[in-house]
Amino acid sequence: MDYELKGGVLKVFKELDYDYDVSFDRACSDLVASREADLVIDLSRIRRITSTYVGLMAATFFLAKAHSKNISIIAQGPVLSTIRMAGFGSFVPLIDASAASHPS
Repeated sequence: MDYELKGGVLKVFKELDYDYDVSFDRACSDLVASREADLVIDLSRIRRITSTYVGLMAATFFLAKAHSKNISIIAQGPVLSTIRMAGFGSFVPLIDASAASHPS
């Protein structure tokens, strides 16, 4: 299983690197379509992410906002650093998985 969507939380188990994976885009769309207003993309289990996936998460954030929903991202290590360097901290709440408890 690469992704799990449960209770407004999208857990990612697959490294988001190299080739574009349409299933991640679909999982993000399913997240926004969920009933919950407060959504989470949980990247705490992965260590690699490319700019393609960072862009998909940005698009997901703006889609969620258009549907009056909030998104936060849980990550750690190099993935969190990459997302911060992309400027996500200015518009998406970022949670450092190595320093905080989060949904398992």
